[in-house]
Amino acid sequence: MTSLTNTFLNTLSDIAQHNDHRYGVVFNGSATWQNSAISTYLLGANTQSVFQIGGTPFDGVMHAPEKKGQQLLGRECQVLVCDFREQFDANGFSAALGALVGGGLLLVLPPNIKDPEHTEESAFGECWLKTHFDKLISVSQSDEASGLKCSYDSLPQKRIEATRLNRFEQQNIAVESVKKVVSGHRKRPLILTADRGRGKSSTLGIAAAQLLAERPGFKIVVTAPSVKAIEPVFAHAQQRLDGCEVLNATHVCYQGGSLRFVAPDELLKSKPDCDLLLVDEAAAIPIPMLKSMVDSYHRMVFSTTVHGYEGSGRGFGIKFEAWLSKHRPGWKGYRLEQPIRWNNNDPLEAWLFDCFLLGAASSIDTAEHKVEVLSNEKLNSLSLVELSKQDCLANPSKLHQCFSLLVDAHYQTSPNDLIQFLSNSAIQLYAVWQQEECLGCMLVTQEGGLDSELISQIQIGKRRPQGHLAPVLLANQLGATQAATNHCIRVMRIAVSTRHQGFGIGSWMLDKLSQHIEQADYLATSFGATSDLIAFWRNNDFAPVHIGHQRDQASGCHSVLMVKPLNANSESWVSQLLQHFERSFCFVVSGSLASLEVDMVRALLPTYCESICELEAQLIKNYVDGGNSYDSIGYSVLKLVLISNARQAQGVPLDSTNIAYSFVSDLLLAKVVQQKGWGSCVEQFNFIGRKQAEAQFRKDVEALLANLQCK
Repeated sequence: MTSLTNTFLNTLSDIAQHNDHRYGVVFNGSATWQNSAISTYLLGANTQSVFQIGGTPFDGVMHAPEKKGQQLLGRECQVLVCDFREQFDANGFSAALGALVGGGLLLVLPPNIKDPEHTEESAFGECWLKTHFDKLISVSQSDEASGLKCSYDSLPQKRIEATRLNRFEQQNIAVESVKKVVSGHRKRPLILTADRGRGKSSTLGIAAAQLLAERPGFKIVVTAPSVKAIEPVFAHAQQRLDGCEVLNATHVCYQGGSLRFVAPDELLKSKPDCDLLLVDEAAAIPIPMLKSMVDSYHRMVFSTTVHGYEGSGRGFGIKFEAWLSKHRPGWKGYRLEQPIRWNNNDPLEAWLFDCFLLGAASSIDTAEHKVEVLSNEKLNSLSLVELSKQDCLANPSKLHQCFSLLVDAHYQTSPNDLIQFLSNSAIQLYAVWQQEECLGCMLVTQEGGLDSELISQIQIGKRRPQGHLAPVLLANQLGATQAATNHCIRVMRIAVSTRHQGFGIGSWMLDKLSQHIEQADYLATSFGATSDLIAFWRNNDFAPVHIGHQRDQASGCHSVLMVKPLNANSESWVSQLLQHFERSFCFVVSGSLASLEVDMVRALLPTYCESICELEAQLIKNYVDGGNSYDSIGYSVLKLVLISNARQAQGVPLDSTNIAYSFVSDLLLAKVVQQKGWGSCVEQFNFIGRKQAEAQFRKDVEALLANLQCK
């Protein structure tokens, strides 16, 4: 019998609709009872929109696999069924919850979770989930036999204020703010920030529609880390543009104007003409790319989610807004705080933030809190502590502080990362504390130690074992067999409290990790590379050994793998791989990596060099004086650039016996390292023509040549 459960759910639904809140219900019982209870309720709720993720679809639902909750973005439902009996995915779950509107119910068929006292490493993730699912409203097969007395005791109260203020008030202000970017002064970008459910993407769609309707011929380009992210923008725009021409899902035309999507890397490459550029989910786009957009476009709107699966707007705000204040001091910001899809103080939103640590860590991490200057002496008095899974379950506030830092620092840190850490014994969490405050933390994972037969299969592309990113890549792409037999600790994430950055805490943690890890032969890290990040890892004795030839879809960056030997077992092959990387770099950077940003070329420029003879030096001087052609000295100038970079890296002082170093210009890097044509250089550096470009090139060569002194 499920009639009592059905009555209870109807009562809860009535309260939810009255309060305009969302409530979560967990069904505990046999699979047969769970299916019957859900089916009975859905049969009576046939006028409502019902979505489901995971499991076998119930009748009349819109279904998506548990890992594809993002497919429900931009849509709305009154009931969300989550069947996690076979598999649970935190990212898909948190994404799907954004589709559930106020007055709706979340119906959870929970994972088959072991007893919380179970202490196996793999069970800690299950314990975490059970602890948090137990905080939702529960109905069970055993409770039904007793008349659901316990469940009725857990029913929320109806709010006295059944109505609320205009839910679109803040959104209307945001729409007008977007439009003011077009009508106001140039070079005054707008940044919209919001938690999920505040109508941020719909704001962009509504504003775009109004601009297209009011300004015939108006052109709008929208960019985002993925096409999926901007589907709501186009959906809301199309709803308000009667008779618009839909060329495809991400390109609509109206009154001679258009709204179209262009991926971030393509945007910076082709720089399409537009009257307004909208950058959605900006926190998930690397800051160097955002800066390039600001340099290229003068009327822009950035929007980003503050918390959640899309990425962190907190880290974005700290870093990018500081840069924007310097280069676009007239920029404006607006934060959407008023929920549109549900009422204020929604219990399910609060539960989600608590479960997946999406909220701010604590009141400690505030701008008003005094920051103690950390000298080297004080740093050395601190300790790098491993936070075990058991510690995390016993002290969730400590885990919360660590993950809050990781969310701030890494836009790709997601709810799945939390569950993966708690469930995977190979992943470890280290942190440094000052009293009760987390100053910095690292997520690392154990890799390598593979047998020779498996390595042979990896090297011919037949096997790619999970959980061994660095050893597999090194063995497969670079033939480094020993790298796969050696034991590796890969740094997955590293973060330092924003208020404590600049004291060397990140480098200190890596140094302590190198000393602490006895069973590892080398450290490794792989990341979407920017010049600043490469400089950080190089300063900590990590060597670049591989760069991906395709840009990562999420970050828009090329991934770089860097390694640091810890003993004699790894020093030899690391040295060989570094030499191979540096000697092949100038070849790939003028071919498959020709689109690499010039600051990345500088960051990865080889530190080895060949000497220049007197004849080459004279030829270069003749070129500087206007004598011979570029083709007669191009290779010699490349050697000169590498010599200068090597001396700069080594800090060799200027004297009469050495080739001293000086600054290598971006133009020199583009022309002689990337081997770009004069036309490309003219366009990239905004010269009037080749004559002006080559004149500047000669001056830059002369600056290097001036420091070339022969005995």
